[in-house]
Amino acid sequence: MTSVIRGSDNFDSEGIIEGTATAWVNFNGKGAIAINDSHNVSSITDVGVGYYTITFASPMNTGYYAISAMLNVTNATSTARTIQEDTVIFRTIDNITVHSGYVNSTNNYTKIDHGRISLIVHGGL
Repeated sequence: MTSVIRGSDNFDSEGIIEGTATAWVNFNGKGAIAINDSHNVSSITDVGVGYYTITFASPMNTGYYAISAMLNVTNATSTARTIQEDTVIFRTIDNITVHSGYVNSTNNYTKIDHGRISLIVHGGL
């Protein structure tokens, strides 16, 4: 594949084109926490059951970045699995804390560790 750089492309000091992911990570959130692959993520901290803090290698310039996340669920279940930004430990320019869990049939939310979690950050530069 040939790379094309146009004069209108807006690169930052690390060579990131505006609009591309400023950070992303795929990690094991169950058992021994481990980063499988990442960009601009220096570490993952296991804060508790279903709680993770993702620390950026290079901080964002602002806390107003967009986050997309996905969980890999390996068994069939009727419960809705979710990953959410923590509302108590707010995001900073250095890191974000998220929690994973599920909602049962009576709408109770239970935090649980997940085997594979992916998170993408856009903006913040």
